[in-house]
Amino acid sequence: MSFLFKKLQAPKGTISVALDKGEYSLREPLTGKVNVTAAEDFDVDEIRLEIVVNEWTTATESRNIGGGKTESVRAQQESRVHDGKVTLQGRMHLTSGFNQDFPFSVNLPSGVPSTYRGRNARNTWKIKGVMAVKGRPDITGHEMELQVNP
Repeated sequence: MSFLFKKLQAPKGTISVALDKGEYSLREPLTGKVNVTAAEDFDVDEIRLEIVVNEWTTATESRNIGGGKTESVRAQQESRVHDGKVTLQGRMHLTSGFNQDFPFSVNLPSGVPSTYRGRNARNTWKIKGVMAVKGRPDITGHEMELQVNP
């Protein structure tokens, strides 16, 4: 494989997040482990968790358009209310065959709404693991939804 082509691809490795339980409270730490594997030698700048909270809302209004007719107008809005990165491990060199768990205990951000699903609104928490690799695409794990209760 040419050097240039290798720089355009993420290194051969995996990262996955396993939580200790299925639901968390805003008042307790998020706990679990991140598993990292490597199938080739490469340097990692950091191993981190990314936690994102999105809020979606919709509103419908009926307006009189004359002649006894009404028209429904619907507005939707989606915004990111939190976008956080938590470093679990700094720089390190991984060799082919590397396989290690990195346990974590992370405080959830304050001032962020809990998970909510309703007819006109939704708050969604998502988490994923990332291995940042300098000069090459990062290795990212599967993004999973997180249930966070008040």
